[in-house]
Amino acid sequence: MTAKPMRAPRVCSAPRIRRTLRPVLFAAFLAWPSLGPAFSQEWGDDRPRGGGVTREELAPSAAYEERGRGVEREELDPVLSSDGSGLPYELWSGLSAEQFAEHIAALSLPPKSPALHALWRRLIASDTGPAAGTVSTARFTALRVEALDQSGLIDDTAAVLAKDRASESDPLLLALTAKSEIGLGNFERGCEIAKSLLSVQSQLPKTLLSDTLLINGFCAASRGDPDGASLQASFIREQDLPGLVGADLLDTAAAGGVPEVPSGLKLSLLDYRIASLKGTPNQTKLLAAATPALLAGLAHDPRTAPDLRLAAGEAAAALNAIPAGDLAQLYRASGAGGDAGTIERAGLFKSAEGEQTPLRKTRHIRAFLDEARRGGFYWPALQLMARPTEELSPTPEIGWFAETAIEINLASGNFEGVRHWARLGSSLGAGEGPGPQPLAHWIALADIADPARGADRGQNLDALEPLARNGRFDPALLHRLATVLDALDMNVPMPLWELAGRSPQPEGGHLPDTGVLSQLAEASKKKEFGRTVLLVMRTIGPAGAEGAHMIALGDALRALKRAGLDAEARQLALEGLFGSWPRSVSQ
Repeated sequence: MTAKPMRAPRVCSAPRIRRTLRPVLFAAFLAWPSLGPAFSQEWGDDRPRGGGVTREELAPSAAYEERGRGVEREELDPVLSSDGSGLPYELWSGLSAEQFAEHIAALSLPPKSPALHALWRRLIASDTGPAAGTVSTARFTALRVEALDQSGLIDDTAAVLAKDRASESDPLLLALTAKSEIGLGNFERGCEIAKSLLSVQSQLPKTLLSDTLLINGFCAASRGDPDGASLQASFIREQDLPGLVGADLLDTAAAGGVPEVPSGLKLSLLDYRIASLKGTPNQTKLLAAATPALLAGLAHDPRTAPDLRLAAGEAAAALNAIPAGDLAQLYRASGAGGDAGTIERAGLFKSAEGEQTPLRKTRHIRAFLDEARRGGFYWPALQLMARPTEELSPTPEIGWFAETAIEINLASGNFEGVRHWARLGSSLGAGEGPGPQPLAHWIALADIADPARGADRGQNLDALEPLARNGRFDPALLHRLATVLDALDMNVPMPLWELAGRSPQPEGGHLPDTGVLSQLAEASKKKEFGRTVLLVMRTIGPAGAEGAHMIALGDALRALKRAGLDAEARQLALEGLFGSWPRSVSQ
């Protein structure tokens, strides 16, 4: 028996907060005032917040019930781009460059949600250009490059610049290319490009002018010209440009000193290149100050010491700045380690991969995951253990490991593996709970997340009722589960609905700014893919799906499904439920 979807109550307004747009992200935009207003201003404290919004207030308006020849717009399949991204050709429809910049300024990059990060990377690295008549391709490329840099996607940054032919002549794109090349360690080419910009520096916005001066100063110091390096640093101060951290580092290096990483400030990849002119800075201070781009740069640079590469790789993986597979290579490298934590994790990783005895292998896997959880990168660590787990078959000897194997397969998208381990683990008596299949609730979660599951995906939801009645599902999780099922067009079983209804609906979690949810409904209805993804990211917030308010999570899932992104919606739903899902006492 099913119940009508629950309606979320009115939610009290969250505290109003002050936000500052990132001027560095809009360097390209500010250079051409005709494109729109400058975005370096601050929003005041009177800016409205997203609280006080009810689901009833977000009903779709007639304004976007677009119809053509009797066919609703949302029924039409979009024309896909030819770049292999799997995204529509008209990716940025309904979004001007000005709006694009505004959305990105409100985001915390890179996204904490692995699902949204993967979607964001496909979106921002796609070759699809801006909507016709909104902005030139070169200007749009500059905006994308800055967003990629904020996300730590330095290889994608280089690829996007290489594909835009304007980067061979446009001063803005040339400056961004020089910065990218220096960051990647291609010093000769980066210095050559920066030198070519000396005659057109007046055409650059302040942020990129500062970067260009820093690059020329770095190049001067690298070739043994300390006076030239100091001169570039003095230009930055005289013109009151941003980049004073880099200028201070450059002055110290030019004077023959060893630059120190400043406390309480963020260090860019370019700043690091300057700071490392006289040797690698203090590792602890460096990692604490590193931006996502710098962490990714350290992890990918083969010239970096193996212990620093691994530590940076773990920190980057925790931010989604590098994929889990890149971290695996760092663990396998000779000399991997450093502090006690990284050394132990590197040893456990190698043992988990190399051990042949099932019982010992499972213990190494579990120990590695426990260490990774303490290190703050549990999800990528689960993905890293996918291959060692594939080498195992459930036996009574390792029955205790079934739930860990389920988590690993969920994080890796192997939903059949989840069902396999859950059924065999239950038959081996693994886990705690009533009923003949104490791990069946994991099958229900796999069914929710699996995009290939058919109409029978809800058949295992009945397994959740005994756990809910025995208090294994707390009220907040029950409300969240009901919200997810409703958003994914799955029926909420009556017992779960009744149990959830006995407690107040939770008010915690991130809610977006006022108006974002209604914009999201509109954009997804029109299948404006780029705009929908940006609004979903704003809706979910900086803490990922698990930290989003249940209204925000539900609306984000509906929008992704409506926009044709069902697989991404289900992955996001999994992330929203995974952390609080009932686990056995053995963990």
